[in-house]
Amino acid sequence: MPHLQALVERHKDDEFVLIGINAMDSPEAFRKGLEEYGVTWLSAYQGQAATPISNLYAVQGYPSYVLIDAQGKIQERAHGTDVIDKRIVELLKEAEEGPLK
Repeated sequence: MPHLQALVERHKDDEFVLIGINAMDSPEAFRKGLEEYGVTWLSAYQGQAATPISNLYAVQGYPSYVLIDAQGKIQERAHGTDVIDKRIVELLKEAEEGPLK
């Protein structure tokens, strides 16, 4: 969680939104984790049995990161944060520069 907290803080003034989806814990553990880890970003609980979000994004393992651009297109999928961090910076720069002509 510290990496996600740092990511949210680093991009607090950018056009960036982090949405967490929990698919592993019980509802009680999910709520406790939000408080314990000081989660400040949108975080949803999809339950242990029903996994509509995981199915929609074809999640193969946890944690998984799916980077979606401003147009709703998936730009990157990864299980680690190095690639995602780099792509976030690239996409924010592209968005700031505007559409290519």
